[in-house]
Amino acid sequence: MARVAYAAVALQAIAGTAVRHLLASRPAVVLERIARGAGMTSWYLCADASVLDEVASRLRPGSCVSFYFDDRIRDAAYTSELLVEIQRLTAEDIDIVFGALAPDGIDIHVDYPSTPGEVADDAAELSTGARVFFGLVPARDNDGVDAVTLNLPDADGVVRSHPH
Repeated sequence: MARVAYAAVALQAIAGTAVRHLLASRPAVVLERIARGAGMTSWYLCADASVLDEVASRLRPGSCVSFYFDDRIRDAAYTSELLVEIQRLTAEDIDIVFGALAPDGIDIHVDYPSTPGEVADDAAELSTGARVFFGLVPARDNDGVDAVTLNLPDADGVVRSHPH
């Protein structure tokens, strides 16, 4: 199924949730757990409902998609002080995500650093003020207020359980 045609399927699935309503008042960090992807993920910033179509066009059939509307994944301007904070977080917990917003303003290029040194390596190319995202790897919460999680239909339109 072509990506454009599947985007309509993904949008229809998302329409059955509170996502569009929640985007009216705050942005979402989107985590896509890719079906049959051996643990692969993709991360996006959905700043508001005007970019929801573009985010949906990037989603893959059968993925488990979580929209996080709270600060469990922090959005901040990169500074050397922030680097120290993220390194401290990594030293305390191994389930950390850290990434930078791509130039398109939607993709978030992430890594899962397990040591402060890996955080420094990931941040080596960042300039002060770059938009970064970080926090503990979030669960598949679905309270309809701070998080919405849904399983997208496969390419044939059927929603199946996948071991995301």
